[in-house]
Amino acid sequence: MSKPWSPQAKRLIAAGAMIFWGLVLYRVRSVVAPLALAVLLAYILNPLVGLLRKAKLSRTGATIIVYLLLIFALVAIPSIVVPPLIQQLISIDVDLAAILESLRQLTVRYRTVEFLGFSIDLYRIFVDIQGELANLVGSLASQSVTILRGAASSALWLIFILIISFYLLKDAGQITSYLGGLAPPEYQEELSQLMKEIGQIWNSFLRGQIILSSTVGGITAITMWIVGVKNALLLGILAGILETIPNLGPALAALPAVALAFFLGSEHLALSNGWFALLVAGLYVVIQQLENNLLVPRIIGRSVNLHPVVVIVGAIGGAMVGGILGILLAAPVLGSARILGGYLYRKFLQTDEALAEPRLPLEEISPEEKPETEKVSE
Repeated sequence: MSKPWSPQAKRLIAAGAMIFWGLVLYRVRSVVAPLALAVLLAYILNPLVGLLRKAKLSRTGATIIVYLLLIFALVAIPSIVVPPLIQQLISIDVDLAAILESLRQLTVRYRTVEFLGFSIDLYRIFVDIQGELANLVGSLASQSVTILRGAASSALWLIFILIISFYLLKDAGQITSYLGGLAPPEYQEELSQLMKEIGQIWNSFLRGQIILSSTVGGITAITMWIVGVKNALLLGILAGILETIPNLGPALAALPAVALAFFLGSEHLALSNGWFALLVAGLYVVIQQLENNLLVPRIIGRSVNLHPVVVIVGAIGGAMVGGILGILLAAPVLGSARILGGYLYRKFLQTDEALAEPRLPLEEISPEEKPETEKVSE
């Protein structure tokens, strides 16, 4: 039998392996985002498979049924939802030429604005924006082939995500057992507890994000309908979708609502378009304050046990690292890092005796399990 590796050799081999896999991950970084989406999709669908398993189905059969339902939803939902949304978009009776003319007259009337000692030429800005819009329209018309290629590439990535997530979900039990078996026997119980806590964080976050998006979207749609903004349902759906982007999402959702209010006016209130646009902007500010101060800390922040400031900073860092996917997953990743960091911190500080003999608080120990000295003192 060969001689066991020395501690120094083990450290060198471990460092080399980390460098090697880091380089491999860098080379295939374009696959990381779709793979993360596949893992997330399998994680979301796992409770449905578990529910079908209670009906005495095999895991493979339950997974096939869930994915048939998923594919049906991917085909049926767009065919049901997209036509009404397109109809709502078409129903937005906006004369772009008239809007540009009114903006031109407004910039001519208030051509120069003084702000903090600086002079701003509004008419020059309007001319530049008009030129950019013309260039954008021409660019979209000339890049139709590129757009079609992007759609085909997205379809291929979707197929990749569905295939990978199917096998991850079908073999979830074997994958979990294999990963758990990699840990030494004395660490397997702790690893199981860590995975349980991290799983609770991801479950809470996903549920919280769905609740938050649905709540904000519903409040926005109802509020806009009450004050008379056209296409209130479409605005509510947009607000719910953009709610997944912290802070920036609500501001982006407010822009089309304010534009519709300014150019189309209210269906219920006797206000001028300008005052109505200010009212709609104010309502969006109120909704955003309600979201930031009441909903987010209680739904998202508590689900991962993080302060809202930490969630915001993490979202910025996630955007720098992983774009939109990094923004969406910043909160649960930070929550998981908090759990792992706390575990490592306790490992560094605790003594061997404390790790070997964990003790419960006295109030959690049953009378039969209390030491004899305590019984005598009683």
